[in-house]
Amino acid sequence: MRLICVSGIKGSGKTTLIKTMVRKSAALGKPSAVIVNESGKEPYEDAFISNLQVPVKYLRGG
Repeated sequence: MRLICVSGIKGSGKTTLIKTMVRKSAALGKPSAVIVNESGKEPYEDAFISNLQVPVKYLRGG
């Protein structure tokens, strides 16, 4: 199993990177999953994940 961690400040392109990686994995027939570890004041915008059709696990509060 391969694990890739993505982090960065708001607006740095994390969501775009995750979308691209999940779509490319799907095109290759490889499964993906997303773990969201959100500890910020603003809740993570998860609308994009529902469109990707991958398993998602949320870890709130860091």
